[in-house]
Amino acid sequence: MKNIFATLEDSEGFSTFLKLARDAELENRLRNEGPYTVFVPTDSAFARVPEERMREIGADPDKVAIILIYHIVPGTWTLDALKNVSMVRSLLGTELTVRSSDRGVTVNSVPIVEADAFCTNGICHAIDAALVPPSLEVTVT
Repeated sequence: MKNIFATLEDSEGFSTFLKLARDAELENRLRNEGPYTVFVPTDSAFARVPEERMREIGADPDKVAIILIYHIVPGTWTLDALKNVSMVRSLLGTELTVRSSDRGVTVNSVPIVEADAFCTNGICHAIDAALVPPSLEVTVT
């Protein structure tokens, strides 16, 4: 078993998350701290974000860090454990809404598409979209 960062490196489909984690200087934390539960957007999830928006986010390491920390929850939350709660709190200090149905588990309405990748310092769940912290949500008028 490997740490969170090494597990994602050995898996396919998470290169965007890994690049952003390096840019935000979170690699060491995901290798050595924890335990954490990480909701990891897949590369296909990031591919749906407009290129211009990705460039804008990527140009600001602090913004990248805020977004990624919003995907990290203290403790080890397995899929079965998530089915029994309605909320978990991210490292950002904000709540993530958890819902369970016969179709699976969602976090802030984003489906978990691959669950329970156990790591030495926590667990990873692949999700189908990036989560946007409330402080960064864009208001459309």
